[in-house]
Amino acid sequence: MDPMLRRTVILPLLLAAAAHFGCSTPPPPRTSYQDPITAIRLYVDDHAQSSHQHPADISPEQMAKVLGGLRVFPRSGFIGSLISGQASPKPAFASTEIQALAPRLSRALTEAKPDELVTFYRRFSDNNTGLAVTSGGMFVQDGYLTVILANDRTLPTDGMNQNMVTDFDPIDSPLVPIARTSFRLEFAQPSALAAPDKRPAWPYIDEGRILAIDLRRLSAEPRSSAVHPAP
Repeated sequence: MDPMLRRTVILPLLLAAAAHFGCSTPPPPRTSYQDPITAIRLYVDDHAQSSHQHPADISPEQMAKVLGGLRVFPRSGFIGSLISGQASPKPAFASTEIQALAPRLSRALTEAKPDELVTFYRRFSDNNTGLAVTSGGMFVQDGYLTVILANDRTLPTDGMNQNMVTDFDPIDSPLVPIARTSFRLEFAQPSALAAPDKRPAWPYIDEGRILAIDLRRLSAEPRSSAVHPAP
C-alpha cells in the first residue's frame, strides 16, 4: 500500500510503541488481508504471557455483533461538558465497515498463533471529516475477546500538539493512539463485559480504550443484515 500520510514522529511516540511491542526488535507482522484502505495483520505480542487462546474460532456473525456494539464516548473534560452538555456515544463502526471487517477479523483470528494478536487499520474519508484513521487490535484470552480501539476516525493531525512534529499514519503501529485524550470505549451490552477482576491482564497506555467481551453473553437476537464471508 502506498503511504498517503507522513509518518514522522518524535521520541515519545516511538517510546510508546516500543513499550507495547517490547524493547527488542520484533519480527515483522504477518498480513492476513490488505487493500488500499484496510490492513489486517498479525503482530507478535510480548504481553501474551502464558499465550493467547489462538487460533480462535469466532464466527463472522459474532464478530459483527462485537463491532456493532462498540460505542465511542468523547472525552470533553469538565469544562467541555458544562458547555456542550453530556457527551453522546456513537457507534465505532458503520454498517458498511462491519460488513467489510467482521469476516476478515474472524478469519485472522483463526490464523493467529498463541503469541500473536490481530490488528486492524482502516482509512475513512468524507467531505466533512477529510482523511481519518480507525485502528486497534484484538485477541482471545481466558474465554474473552479483548478489543483495543486505539484510534476512531482520528485525524492524523490530532496529535501534533502532543507527541508529533507532523501528521502520523499508524498503519505500521495500529495500537498507538494518535491523540491520547479524545475518547473512551464502551459496549452497548454491558452485561457481556468481563468483570474487572476477570478481565485478562494486558497493559495498555489508555485503559479507557480496551474492553474484554464474553462472547457467550452476547445477545442471541439476529442481526438485521447478514455478514457474508470475505472473498
